[in-house]
Amino acid sequence: MELSEYRKDYLENVKTLAAAESEGTVSTFVNTVLENLQEMNVITDYELCYSTGKYGRKNFRVDAYSFDDYDYSMSIFIADFDGEEELTTLTLTDANALFERIYTFLDGSLHGNFRNEMEISTPAYDLVERIINLEGTIRKYRFFILTDKEMSGKIAAFKQGKIDSIGIEYNIWDVRRLYRVMSTGDGHEPVEIDFNKLVGNGLPCLEASDVSIDDIQCLLCVIPGKTLADLYDLYGSTLLEGNVRSFLSTRGAVNKNIRKTILEADGESKRMFFSYNNGISATATSVTTEDRENGKFITSINNLQIVNGGQTTASLSNARFKDKADLSGIFVQMKLTVIPDRGRAQILIPKISRGSNNQNKVSDADFFSNHEFNVRMQQISRRVYAPAVNGLQYETHWFFERSRGQYEQEQSKMTKSEKKKYQMQNPKDQKITKTDFAKYQNTWRELPYFVSMGAQKNFTKFAHYIVDEWNKDEVQFNEQYFRDTVVIAIMFKCIDKLIPKQDWYEKGYKANIIVYTLSFFRYLINVQYPGAALNMRYIWDKQRVPDCVNDEFTSLSKLVFEHITAEDRPITNVTEWCKKEQCWIMLKAKSYILNSKIAEVLLTKEEQKKEKSDGRKEQVLISGIQVQAEVVKKGQEYWEKALFWGRERKILTQVEVSFLTSATRMNYGRIPSEKQCQRIVNIEAKLIDEGFTGK
Repeated sequence: MELSEYRKDYLENVKTLAAAESEGTVSTFVNTVLENLQEMNVITDYELCYSTGKYGRKNFRVDAYSFDDYDYSMSIFIADFDGEEELTTLTLTDANALFERIYTFLDGSLHGNFRNEMEISTPAYDLVERIINLEGTIRKYRFFILTDKEMSGKIAAFKQGKIDSIGIEYNIWDVRRLYRVMSTGDGHEPVEIDFNKLVGNGLPCLEASDVSIDDIQCLLCVIPGKTLADLYDLYGSTLLEGNVRSFLSTRGAVNKNIRKTILEADGESKRMFFSYNNGISATATSVTTEDRENGKFITSINNLQIVNGGQTTASLSNARFKDKADLSGIFVQMKLTVIPDRGRAQILIPKISRGSNNQNKVSDADFFSNHEFNVRMQQISRRVYAPAVNGLQYETHWFFERSRGQYEQEQSKMTKSEKKKYQMQNPKDQKITKTDFAKYQNTWRELPYFVSMGAQKNFTKFAHYIVDEWNKDEVQFNEQYFRDTVVIAIMFKCIDKLIPKQDWYEKGYKANIIVYTLSFFRYLINVQYPGAALNMRYIWDKQRVPDCVNDEFTSLSKLVFEHITAEDRPITNVTEWCKKEQCWIMLKAKSYILNSKIAEVLLTKEEQKKEKSDGRKEQVLISGIQVQAEVVKKGQEYWEKALFWGRERKILTQVEVSFLTSATRMNYGRIPSEKQCQRIVNIEAKLIDEGFTGK
């Protein structure tokens, strides 16, 4: 796909979403780009907060913000949306003027009277309050221009600015940059680190040649503490995106013991930091090395990710920033694994992270992205068709995106006609990401305050729940469970569309209103109709919300809005108030009687029991067939290689050898049973963990 075609598709999607949700095109554009940046791990979560005006003689404007509580950076966004068919250019003059508008807003927040001048109970007021409350905590401001234009070739780099001695980093996400990153296949923006510039003479290393396999290279390095802190200051938490700690920020980014070691070290004792600290584990897609008289040196690294040692990295940076610690003389050991193949890297990096973190209290939920649950949901989403509705003559899929950019990547090599057919069968507005899935389910589980904490924290909460439930009874996660999640998504989207049409809506807190409305609706059903449940199958078959439910959403959303913005709320900042369980408890205490028509779309206990039983039986049957089909599909030659590879390295038990042997006789018409195939697949997983690639 060329840039012009990508931009055209992108803008058409924005305009379609804007029309469907009765929102402005600019705000929809901002929301769409920020969703992309969130998927790329450029930001964690975000809040829309359009505000424009004057501070003194200068104009200000902001469209959204995001605070990263792992690296304490505050990102503020401004949009420059053109929307024209022909691609236009963002000039250096334009960019400077846009950045100046963000700076003016920040200046007015910190040094002006914005807190008293801004209308309370608005997202812009929430941003001002957060900036003021976090003063002294924020380590870096990141200004972003989001534009559908193409950045001028004359724009090379912006020098880091400052406000009250805090650095300001400038970023432009134009349509070409989005196109470039989304076209990589893994949704990552390539980052090249030049160690000749950072260290002065490269990074000394040793190659662990005996443990390198295939095209994977292992290097042992010693990195100065100052350099590690510099990297963290430059790239922040994006440097840790492969590390489970990067989204477990609630556990605290700075380790007190590491900080103490840094601060107490002086003179010669600084060098003992190397002995005291476990070091870091990292991965990269490529490195450049030079052999010199005094050894091998790394001169550059592409796509560095710290998969273990995030706390060491953050602690060094924070000790230098907050405590003014001198990091000279402090060194850290680094184990670097270089995996050139991006597809293989996506599989191996989580496993390396799991192994590196094995000595710490890190649960399976921390590695949830590769959990069997997500694999199953993906399989079901490709297999199950939603009924044809609204006059359509074909059925469609609700596409579960297990890995970032999967939806776009599957279309990348299609012809125009193939792509059109694919999009008809898999509509973009029926794509569900992993974080969407977690949002829908936790909302229906009556956890609106947790969903309001943001996509990553909510995803982690959901992951822990699923891992626990999966270990108890994995069969419950079947087609019915997937269809029910889609129904929650349909209700979610229904509320999303109706809110902007209400006369009470003031362009803010829509995400919070949606989750609280839907959770409250579920709560009221449980309280007023004990034992009954919403007939999810009815909504699935119609692919829309019944009128009686839609009417309740309209009434409840207004009640929720009035609740979260009430003048007597305990916390002024509405966004922060919605994150508190007390907000949910106080909402549940409100009196509201559902319309009696709701009873018509409810199921009795007996009806629910039958549906669950049917779903479980179906899943047991499907699971067995799928595993057997997977073994047969890979073919006898593949299993012969697996058997030979495992035997050669002496990592198979005699029982495992016998199971794999049964898969090497398929050409003679001997197909392993379903139970045998399950064992074979488990043995294969063990071999893959040990490094088997199937080649």
